[in-house]
Amino acid sequence: MALEPGMVVARPVVGRSGVLEIMYVAAGFTVNANTIEQMVIKGVECIAVVDASVQQTTDRNAAVAQFEARLAEIFGSHPNPACQTLMDALRIARPVLC
Repeated sequence: MALEPGMVVARPVVGRSGVLEIMYVAAGFTVNANTIEQMVIKGVECIAVVDASVQQTTDRNAAVAQFEARLAEIFGSHPNPACQTLMDALRIARPVLC
């Protein structure tokens, strides 16, 4: 699928030249013709865009439920304090859908 103006970036886009970051486009940004041109110039080859045809609420709820089940499987019902801190941080981060 070709990137077109009006599409929404699903994951951050980072253009690099060696170790130097030369472009950054945040997730949620709606691209325009100028942004697309700059991505081409800076060598960005692929980006993830939001698929408007997907029912994201249902997918998100399913992903969160699966994520919570996996956390319970990994950490158990009563994790030690160090593991609880990590588990809480993972819960805050939540899964990212693209």
